Amino acid sequence: MSLVIAFSGREAVIAGDRRSIAFAGDCRLLEEELYSGRIHDDVELLRRAGELSATIYISDGREKVWRDGDVLVGEVTEVSASSSKRRRVYVTSGAYLIVDVVDGNARISGRGGASLIILGNRHTRDAAGKALQGLGKISADAIARVMDEVSAGTATMSREHTLLKITAHHKDPASILMQTFSRDCERMGWRL
Repeated sequence: MSLVIAFSGREAVIAGDRRSIAFAGDCRLLEEELYSGRIHDDVELLRRAGELSATIYISDGREKVWRDGDVLVGEVTEVSASSSKRRRVYVTSGAYLIVDVVDGNARISGRGGASLIILGNRHTRDAAGKALQGLGKISADAIARVMDEVSAGTATMSREHTLLKITAHHKDPASILMQTFSRDCERMGWRL
């Protein structure tokens, strides 16, 4: 997990970092230190992995946010040998939908109108929430600044991020989100 920030209001904005970290073997202590915020940068992460004889693979090329028509989609994932979990947010101007998918079973866990949604591990969510509190109006620029600020203090995020926005308006934005989610269920083979 890393960080995805989504906003649905008069416009829809979404941003996500590009980091993917895979752990091989018993890396529980390293994961705990990393996701609690005790490891602040890549140098520290690699040093600590070496100390614990943990094997990790880091890639900064995974897109976690994308556009599907008039809907912006963002996703954070957690994959282990025994299970697969993903949390996905769908946003368009005026509405959002949050979906949890565990081992191929999809469940809607949140929906609503204008809102700010933050997905990620506890440390990045808390840091983003604090950074957003003092910004006043939420905008694409504000979200970009928060992504930069949070990524500077953690090794769970890439320093680069993707930011997308749309201004399309629909009479029933919630139905547009449900249509996109339904197509994803079909395409991905998820069960409702």
